Amino acid sequence: MLSRTFLLLFSLACTGEPDTLSNNNVPDKEEHKVETPQQKDVNLVSPKISDITTKVSGQALPDLTKGLSKKGCDNGPGVHGAVSYFVGELKIDDSGSVSGSESWLLYANTKWKAKEGKDCEVRWGLRGDKGGTSACGSCDFGVSLINAMDVTSSTCPEDLAKNETGQNIRYDIKLHNDGRADIYFSKSGKKVGEGYHKDGTIRYVTPSSCRWF
Repeated sequence: MLSRTFLLLFSLACTGEPDTLSNNNVPDKEEHKVETPQQKDVNLVSPKISDITTKVSGQALPDLTKGLSKKGCDNGPGVHGAVSYFVGELKIDDSGSVSGSESWLLYANTKWKAKEGKDCEVRWGLRGDKGGTSACGSCDFGVSLINAMDVTSSTCPEDLAKNETGQNIRYDIKLHNDGRADIYFSKSGKKVGEGYHKDGTIRYVTPSSCRWF
């Protein structure tokens, strides 16, 4: 579930806290729907996880940033905007330690590009531990993580992502036998995204949404 005019929220479900940040400038990562004057509650094109599930077995996990739609956010309540996704990777070792990363991807719309805006990424490193589940009764386990801003790898303007670091993030995770993975907020049980798993590594992506500023 960043400090900014526009920014991010992958710092999600904290124990005893809501799944969203209190900072009103931070987009709510549970909002994965387009909200425009012309159409509300319309999902943008999301990655088709089922289309490549059968290819995961015996191969490296796919790059979930490939093929993401960059369209659909040219008309809305703000002049400048971007198509927004969150993607992540978690690696869980035999001791239950978890490491990985989580990124907020922004694909600038035509109006933002006309004002020198460009596609960019906000990236966090993640570390934590595997544990029990919370709201998701059918999930296999949960993870409790602390994020840390990766300033070197982040390419968005600094003021979009300068304070969202050192936050507790908790997910419940369901691993399917066919290689699919579903990620949920630990507190609310709402779905964060989906992806794939193999040999202790999990990759996931959220549905797209529009962000206006």
